[in-house]
Amino acid sequence: MNVLPAFRIRLFICLRLSVARMIRPNTVSKMRKHFFAAGLLCLLVLTAKAQSEAAGSAVDSLPAQNYESMSLEELLKLKASGTILSSELEKLLNSLIGVASQKAQSTRKSPSIVSLITEEEIAASGARDLTDVLRLVPGFQFAVDVQNTVGLGIRGNWAHEGKVLLLLDGQEMNETMYGTLQFGNHFDVSQIKRIEIIRGPGSAVYGGFAGYAVISIITKSAEDINGFRVTGTYGAMQNAYARRNLSFSAGKKFGDWGVSLSVFAGQGQRSDQMYRGFGGGISRIDTVFNGEEIARIDTAYASPDFNMKGNSQLNPTNVNLGVTYKNWSFRGIYDDYRTTTRDGYGTTLTRLYPSDFRSWFGELKYNWKISEKLTITPRFNFKRQLPWQYIGDSEEYLPYHKQADRIRGNVTVNYDLSRRVNVVAGGEFFNDRAVNLGQFGDTLFYNGTRNVSFNNRALFAQTLFKLPIAHFTIGARYDYNDAFGSAFVPRLGITRKFDKLHFKLLYSNSFRAPSIENIQLSENNRILPERNRVLEMEIGYQIGKNSILTANLFDVHTKDPIVYNFTDGETYQNFPNTGSSGAEMEYRFKQKWGFFTLTYAFYTTAWQRERVSLYSVPGRTDVLLAFPAHQLGFNGNVHVGSGWHLNLSGSLLSSRYGYNAPDQAEKFAPTALVNAFFRKQDLWTKGLEAGIGAYDLLNQRFAFIQPYNGGHAPLPGPSREFVLRVSYAISPWQ
Repeated sequence: MNVLPAFRIRLFICLRLSVARMIRPNTVSKMRKHFFAAGLLCLLVLTAKAQSEAAGSAVDSLPAQNYESMSLEELLKLKASGTILSSELEKLLNSLIGVASQKAQSTRKSPSIVSLITEEEIAASGARDLTDVLRLVPGFQFAVDVQNTVGLGIRGNWAHEGKVLLLLDGQEMNETMYGTLQFGNHFDVSQIKRIEIIRGPGSAVYGGFAGYAVISIITKSAEDINGFRVTGTYGAMQNAYARRNLSFSAGKKFGDWGVSLSVFAGQGQRSDQMYRGFGGGISRIDTVFNGEEIARIDTAYASPDFNMKGNSQLNPTNVNLGVTYKNWSFRGIYDDYRTTTRDGYGTTLTRLYPSDFRSWFGELKYNWKISEKLTITPRFNFKRQLPWQYIGDSEEYLPYHKQADRIRGNVTVNYDLSRRVNVVAGGEFFNDRAVNLGQFGDTLFYNGTRNVSFNNRALFAQTLFKLPIAHFTIGARYDYNDAFGSAFVPRLGITRKFDKLHFKLLYSNSFRAPSIENIQLSENNRILPERNRVLEMEIGYQIGKNSILTANLFDVHTKDPIVYNFTDGETYQNFPNTGSSGAEMEYRFKQKWGFFTLTYAFYTTAWQRERVSLYSVPGRTDVLLAFPAHQLGFNGNVHVGSGWHLNLSGSLLSSRYGYNAPDQAEKFAPTALVNAFFRKQDLWTKGLEAGIGAYDLLNQRFAFIQPYNGGHAPLPGPSREFVLRVSYAISPWQ
């Protein structure tokens, strides 16, 4: 039998397994018949897998049929009809992801609780921005911080400041001063190829901000684009426009070169609703213009309400350049996110102020493939940011004009010791430097100068053992920071797949050094790093070729959490402990005519030994501010023929708790966010696509609640929004 050289070993193993299963008290001729049939089956599967992206385990992808009893002629008929190929779901499950491990593995074998969101799912849902996509992930929910800024909560825990890492094509998008991320009309979803998510710690791989989760966004490459694509999106709320965005992508692969360029720019608004600031006095002054309420001022507390229409801008500009040449790759990103605010720190501002986030990212990487078994990858990264930027002079809204740079060097070695053992090891160094460029207010850092700098050194290693009993991942990371000393972060993962059943048993630690502003605003400029310990267990069962049910349990414990406090001005301090425990479930059904995903997430703090008082709900020990204890998500799409698609998605949230008046927590009613999107591919001509959708169909007017007692009233979200999206793709080089 003539086999491709790369598959000889796997073919031999496949044949041996087939023979072992088929040895019965039958005749020699019958055994030969089975042997050659099974051997041909292995060859066909391995060859097909070699020509696909999901080049994982060929045996895992086989449909559940009795191929051993089929004749050679029957197997050839199956190959011709395509029956032998993986189902749509199995292709997804067997696709390789690299976010959870230094060694790419399938979702069922990755040593983390992972979610994979595909380009198809994003396009089908008609997601307006990354917020819509992440709301479908179990345990992910959003809340307000300050200044019209919305951040993430993970499994009930406030993760906004340095506890969740967001990567865009490998670039760390967290701003360095505080470690935060900004959501809302920020990142263009039409350019995304896939999103890989760790729903748990990733510090052993990434260090830094990966305490509670890692979100890795991979955009379309030059080969994916292979031409040009233009997308325009317009969204209208009941009382104002919601977004008007334009996206352009170009990409071409020629010879050893590949070049892609994506540009995204637009305008948006957080909401068209009234912001009701804390107050409550009986003396009020209402301002009305053309029959519309513009502002309501409580004279007793001087805390005005205001209409967020025109006062909550979210205006993005993003340029993303990717260049590859043989084993070299370069990535450059410019991100300019301009927002405005009238909701301040525990008060409402008398007028509109800007709050801008401007960033530059660059990466140069080389994959040095020394042999089939050994690869060395050196990488250099540069990041420059000006976050929370306001250049002006105001007594009620202090200027902020600080620049933060991070320079990082990393070398990773990937070596296959044998067919069953893989080792990944390396080291990295980064320098953080911040400069106060402002001319007003406090211009000195905690060291008494206008700039501050410190270094971090790290060593990391991971070994993957593919044993017959299970796959074992053992890893650790050691960091040494100039300001806070050393930290050791171990990791252990055990995964096993039994035909249709799989399970994972995971233990991970994570470590985060305080950011520059965490130190600056702490008492006596002294604050401890925070450390996480997370236990997780997952079990999944593939019910058939087209559906799978997965469930997991988790326990998150954070020691010395770094907590923001605005009781008597801005401060950061360590609390003893925080965390949560709970369960998550996901059901996936996928067929060529459509797909359906149903998720459920639950968390509780009832078993935590201690809690952060600022996060706690008065009178409750089982739930935290802002985040629902129960969350149900769904996303379903049906191909209704001739390129038409109908999608329904949404989230059902249980009761939430938050402060709607100073020191008065209240219960917010359950919320049902339901969305519908209808799109047509190849409308009038090939490559032209149009879609129309409605978001928050029930007009729930979701409010973003502050997840800590910081004096901020709930920030209104948009009313029901209607969205029109048109895109056109052309490949002139095909």
